[in-house]
Amino acid sequence: MKDILTVIKKELKRFFTDYRMLAAMILPGILIYVIYSFMGPLISSNFNASSDYNYQIYTINVDETILNTLSEGFKTSEYNVTFTETTDLASAQTEVKNESIDLIIDYNNTTDIPVISLYYNSAKTESQVIYTASTTILSTIQVDPDNYNFIINPNTDLASAEQLSSTMISMLLPFLLLIFLCTGVMSVAPESIAGEKDRGTIATLLVTPLKRTHLAIGKIISLAIISLVGGISSFIGTILSLPNLMSAQGDLELFYTPIDYVYLLFIIISILFLFVGLYSVVSAFAKSVKEASAYSTPIMIIVIIIGVLSMASSLPTNNIGIYFIPIYNSVVAMYTILSLEANIIGIVISIVSNLVYAVLIAVLLGKMFNSEKIMFNK
Repeated sequence: MKDILTVIKKELKRFFTDYRMLAAMILPGILIYVIYSFMGPLISSNFNASSDYNYQIYTINVDETILNTLSEGFKTSEYNVTFTETTDLASAQTEVKNESIDLIIDYNNTTDIPVISLYYNSAKTESQVIYTASTTILSTIQVDPDNYNFIINPNTDLASAEQLSSTMISMLLPFLLLIFLCTGVMSVAPESIAGEKDRGTIATLLVTPLKRTHLAIGKIISLAIISLVGGISSFIGTILSLPNLMSAQGDLELFYTPIDYVYLLFIIISILFLFVGLYSVVSAFAKSVKEASAYSTPIMIIVIIIGVLSMASSLPTNNIGIYFIPIYNSVVAMYTILSLEANIIGIVISIVSNLVYAVLIAVLLGKMFNSEKIMFNK
């Protein structure tokens, strides 16, 4: 029994005095808490517009009583709404399709029972929100036929097949691509450097005439080439699967051009170099492949958090500053491409900044290779 207690004491002391192992055990729990706390409000934002958003509604022949009822209902729900009277339904519908306005309320009293048509664009979150709110208010007062006598036209969604397709893909694909690319690099990077430590061959490599900086660069380039195979495979698989993906959603179509796919490919290549650099640093810092894999998990969770951002109802695609933020810039750049609103300047900045960050990480890795403390775990 004494021997067993001695072993237990020794193992527990080794664990709780090794900050690397302790951090590897605790960090995932912390990051899981963060990711779920973060995802809740983000997913909710897909179904709600910003609280300070001003909804633009065009009205056609809507009587004052119904208009006042809608206004009171919007105030109760704390929606900021601007009503504009118009007589040109066709032009107003074009603006809804182009997402310039959010809703058209057309009151047609030329039939036996008046018809209210609410034209909206389901591809735009704000339009969907105010349509639902308007329908709810009108449905509530519709039960009082003595004061309100009308029916609601149910077929008024003006979203095009192009908008529906791009909205669906832009919310899902950046997240999936990031995960595929990250896991692909994570599966090969730890073995390259931490594996050398495990096998005891790292010392042999470091005492050769080859400069350690050159060794580090060679490791990164070789890993990048290997990962690039997986990246191109993910890219090809993505392109080939898009028609099948959209067919599962109904009669939706794809409207992407060859240049859109070229942009997407260059973003994938640039983010691959960044991932390779990050995982190479983790691998150099770790004592073994097992430890490197443990350190890689928090990076993966962070990537998941950033990837989930692509599922937000809207991203700040016109803010040039965000295209300098590592990883997140790639999410936003892919989102602009897949939503058919490619920001060329942002895409170029994302690609260049990813490659610059990868070079800086390569320099850091070279310094790590020159550190006896890190490479020999002293």
